Amino acid sequence: MQKSPFIEHLIELRKRLMVACLVTVVGMGVAYFFKEHVFYFLTSPLTENTNAPQTLIFTGVPELFFTYLKMSFFCGLFVGLPIILWEIWSFIAPGLYDHERRVVGPFIAVTPLLFYAGGAFMYYIVLPLAMDFFLMFQTENITALPSVKEYLAFLIKMLFAFGLAFELPVLLLLLMKFGVVSLQTIKGFRRYAIVFIFIASALLTPPDPMSQVVLALPLVILYELSILMAKFMRIGEKVEKEAV
Repeated sequence: MQKSPFIEHLIELRKRLMVACLVTVVGMGVAYFFKEHVFYFLTSPLTENTNAPQTLIFTGVPELFFTYLKMSFFCGLFVGLPIILWEIWSFIAPGLYDHERRVVGPFIAVTPLLFYAGGAFMYYIVLPLAMDFFLMFQTENITALPSVKEYLAFLIKMLFAFGLAFELPVLLLLLMKFGVVSLQTIKGFRRYAIVFIFIASALLTPPDPMSQVVLALPLVILYELSILMAKFMRIGEKVEKEAV
């Protein structure tokens, strides 16, 4: 008996989800095996700060164990992102037209690279600045005792916020490529976009001006780079001509 197209799609979806989960679980297992090394790397921006204590603490008996599990899971998700995106793309692509696949395919390939760039930018540049800002509030009577659970939650939030923020060129170019907005609209919206970027940076970063500017400037550059890439690739011009 021949299976219905809907059942075939469900089977295909299950296969893709199983591969994505397997990649995440394998990455999680490897990260947990090297948990001390991974944890040392992730906490270096804090522990190597001159104002930070030499050790971190955990206040609940199982806290450190579950912190290692959470850290390992997100490491597996982070490392396996290209394969996970590929599985998602492989499931969606057959339902698209040829010209749509040619448009979206390259952007899917670039997406994890930009996400990793945002994560690296956060870890090596923004995070040390954030640690300087937060630890400077110590006094002779008030000493910082960072918790591993709270630090990891803060790190993951910042990592994904910056990773998603660096996807701005992909979003803008796709919007222009599919005719949702024109290149002229993106160029005309520039001044409002800069204001929005600084507001978003204030929400995503610690409340010190330096961290906000450090995130806002790359996003402004990425916005301008999107415009230059659209001009070079001649994206968004068709919408402008139709509007005229």
